[in-house]
Amino acid sequence: MEEHLLNLLQQVRDDSNEAARTELNDLLRKYSEARTIMSRTLVDEQALVSHLRDASIISILDADGEVATSQPSTTPAMRHLAWPQQIAVALVTGVIVGLLGVGVAWAVNSPQSQARTLHVTNGDFETFSGPVEIGFPSHFGTWGGNPAEVIEEAGGNRVLRLLKTENINSDLNDFASNCSVFQLVELSSLGQQWEMTDPQTQITLNLSARFRREAAPTDAELPELTGSCRIYLFNRKPEAISEGWPRVIREDGIGFGKKVITLVPGEESATITASCLLESAATVALIVVAASTKSHAAPIELGGYFVDDVQLTAIRQPTLPVHFVK
Repeated sequence: MEEHLLNLLQQVRDDSNEAARTELNDLLRKYSEARTIMSRTLVDEQALVSHLRDASIISILDADGEVATSQPSTTPAMRHLAWPQQIAVALVTGVIVGLLGVGVAWAVNSPQSQARTLHVTNGDFETFSGPVEIGFPSHFGTWGGNPAEVIEEAGGNRVLRLLKTENINSDLNDFASNCSVFQLVELSSLGQQWEMTDPQTQITLNLSARFRREAAPTDAELPELTGSCRIYLFNRKPEAISEGWPRVIREDGIGFGKKVITLVPGEESATITASCLLESAATVALIVVAASTKSHAAPIELGGYFVDDVQLTAIRQPTLPVHFVK
């Protein structure tokens, strides 16, 4: 029966299958075994709530109607789930809405996730036009990096154009494989406001940006050109990060997230988001938008690669007790 229940969940999730939804409702109403399976699947892993990222989903009554309590783990456990639990985790958020029936109950006054937008200076690139400062930034609130410029498009919108792959430190032994633009963002105030020293507090940083690629004369040389967002976390002074780049990643990095996209010239623009857990000790986030050639080669002109709408968001997950109500 367990496999059949999970298959029904998948049908509802993938196909909005009303027949499957009705059957699943009926099974949960009529059979204690079905409720036991769902209860075990959704509750046995204590870290499930933090993975679901949904404060409204708590659990289903077990077969005997006993009241149980459980505290979510402070560390992710998705990789430890057996395959039925993995499927359930992926499906339950979008599926179990509407499965209320005899013996099924949900918490209604649960705390919600909190989101806060962190300040990225000129993240929309509207405050100036012209070249971006060459070199790694040494203080908060400025863009710096490889050759890039802010241009104004025909409609008046300003965007960042990545111009050329280059070595950020001018080291002749380090080949130029990407064009990266960096900004250092201060995190100390966020940690104080959200009490990050609480071991049960989980905060995720999301860095998003919109990428676009237009035709350029060098396109034939760049068949695997990719765009990426990256986040690095440090507990160091900005000038120390600048002076130690890139070895500071290995020596002092305490967090990292990356998301990559491949665009061919002429495709519609696409927004990607890189995520990482915010360590309580982190005081600085280094955010990066880049285009990479995936090859170690001499500097290459890019010309047609654009970035816009860079945003950094902190999301705090609520600490939720898992409980049953009758």
